[in-house]
Amino acid sequence: MNQRIQPADQVSESAAPAIPDVFSLYLQATDRLPHRLLLKDTHSVYIACNQRYADDFGLCKEQMAGRTDLDFFPAELAARYRADDRLIMASGREHSYEEPYEKDGQTFWVETIKFALYDSGQKVIGIAAMFKDVTERRQNLDALQRQTWALQAMSACNQALVKSASNAHLLQQVCQAMVQRDRYSLAVIYRVDMHATAPAIRLITSAGIARQCTASLEKNWQSALPDCNPIFSCAQTGSVIIDSHLQGASNCGPVTTESRCGLGSVIALPLRLDDGATGVIAVFAPVEDAFGPDEEHLFIELIDNLQFGIESRRTKEAYEASLRQSAQQSRAMEKAMEDALAAIAAVLEQRDPYTAGHQTHVAELAVQIGKELGLEEERLHGLYLGAIVHDLGKIQIPAEILTKPARLNEAEFNLIKQHPEVGYRILQHIQFPWPIADMIRQHHECLDGSGYPQGLQGDEILLEARILSVADIVESMSSDRPYRPALGTDIALNQIRQMSGSKLDPRVVDACIRIVERGEFQPNLMSFAE
Repeated sequence: MNQRIQPADQVSESAAPAIPDVFSLYLQATDRLPHRLLLKDTHSVYIACNQRYADDFGLCKEQMAGRTDLDFFPAELAARYRADDRLIMASGREHSYEEPYEKDGQTFWVETIKFALYDSGQKVIGIAAMFKDVTERRQNLDALQRQTWALQAMSACNQALVKSASNAHLLQQVCQAMVQRDRYSLAVIYRVDMHATAPAIRLITSAGIARQCTASLEKNWQSALPDCNPIFSCAQTGSVIIDSHLQGASNCGPVTTESRCGLGSVIALPLRLDDGATGVIAVFAPVEDAFGPDEEHLFIELIDNLQFGIESRRTKEAYEASLRQSAQQSRAMEKAMEDALAAIAAVLEQRDPYTAGHQTHVAELAVQIGKELGLEEERLHGLYLGAIVHDLGKIQIPAEILTKPARLNEAEFNLIKQHPEVGYRILQHIQFPWPIADMIRQHHECLDGSGYPQGLQGDEILLEARILSVADIVESMSSDRPYRPALGTDIALNQIRQMSGSKLDPRVVDACIRIVERGEFQPNLMSFAE
């Protein structure tokens, strides 16, 4: 056990291990990556790829060299990929985009990241492309958008129930709620007479970007064969009817109105009008197959709420009961939206187990600080939701950088600094009742303008973001990490004291210090001794 290590110049050549080909080692390593990797030369001819990419085409990676996109994709798509390659090689800029792929009857979303390759003389010698499966993220965001839309529609319907002076105005406002943000092209409410010699429909109200088509659409429905009329079918059966292919029903004769107005699918739901007459509310989407089980469930819930409201308007007591039920349903929709945000946070933590729980602990401390500052309950709720996804942008940072147990180099740190902007872009188009996207974007800004990504100063920074900054620093320094023990709350508090007034909001810092000194903050300790 006391053998001495010989100096390198005394080791015999026969004992020295053979140095393997570095390129071969890199290719072996890429086979273990969860992503697909492809290298092309300047003519877009494949040089090498990892096995995960080759598996998509049923080949070994050694068989991929010398091939081109034209061997695997339609000519038009291959030409677009080659044009992308030329643009990237000419500009030297990284290019990324997301698009759907069909495989084994399922749709997957893939993010493609391309960048130029250079030799030692900085001459472009090809292209590298990485393909990441982002299906789960897209599904989570889509679910979040659906829940957000439903919450806003529910809220608009509730407002209409409270403020509408007449049932006619109420129904008009309901149609407006259904087409908010142009998610759907048209919402129409019909009165249907099934007891006449010939069934008849009459327009009550409508809303949406395709509203000019309602008259000709009503004429189409009136003359359509019974099997081709979702309005009559809905009124007759009292059940939800979905037609997913409005422009593809050849047995229904010409469907000129739907084609001209760009209506691809419809959901029809029964509605008992205030005078007891049979009504139908029909919502049209610009694309086919727009109404799956999730959408059907949301619309049924909305119409059930509306139906209850219509019937409840007759008496004050029933009216107040309707508001209570509406509030409960709105809270249920808020809870669904919170769950969707939590699911996104969970996906991020799976990629970075070294900081698992960090966002939750930051959220808990941030809410305590907000209470100390006297924020109202609704604002605290938004602060909590923003905090549990404040590091959402790290979802695009390679896991090996997130979990690196050593100081980051400049390039790695610059990549990390992009995460507030990336998180903002992911959520910026989702209309939350709180400025969650801006909280994410600003939580690394400093009062003196030295922060990132925008260099905001003073009151340009949201109070919620200033709270997140302090909570983030204290939680990170006070809690254990697998690559280091906790630095301790004393050091953390000393750090924010030094930054108070210059980089951090003094009111927020003082509030945080009071909370910690009262023993109301518990660091996330992992017990390294165990």
